[in-house]
Amino acid sequence: MPSYYFDKIELRDYYLSLPKTIQDRLNESGVEISTLGELKQVVEHFKHS
Repeated sequence: MPSYYFDKIELRDYYLSLPKTIQDRLNESGVEISTLGELKQVVEHFKHS
C-alpha cells in the first residue's frame, strides 16, 4: 500500500473507509494522490468505470 495515503490523516481515514476492491484498484493504478479532493475524484472514476 502506498505510503502517501498515510501521510495525511484525512487521506488515511477516507482510504481506510473504502471497500477493499476500491483500495486494490487504487494500489494497482499507481496514481499518486496528494489531496482528499484528488482521492475522491479517482474513487468516483473507479466507481463509474
